[in-house]
Amino acid sequence: MDSTAQVNGKAQIDYTQDTLFGPLAKHAECQVSVRHEPDGLVLKVLQPLPDDLHHAQTVVFALEGKRTSAVVKDHKRLSDHSLRLELETQ
Repeated sequence: MDSTAQVNGKAQIDYTQDTLFGPLAKHAECQVSVRHEPDGLVLKVLQPLPDDLHHAQTVVFALEGKRTSAVVKDHKRLSDHSLRLELETQ
């Protein structure tokens, strides 16, 4: 996939959150848009999305038969109520 290509679809997202009792694993199925950028990967998660996804430290998602594992570098809620996650793939 080149740096300007964008892939859209429904993805199974597994994500972890750090808690006082250790990592907590969660999962959700969401409509997403994935785009490769020079400094990493951008995952845009569309509504409806899990209330706590913006607290994720790591994500693993499957889209179009490809599974991607990444660390969340930054997150931002957008004006359309979607969530933009900047990822560093592992």
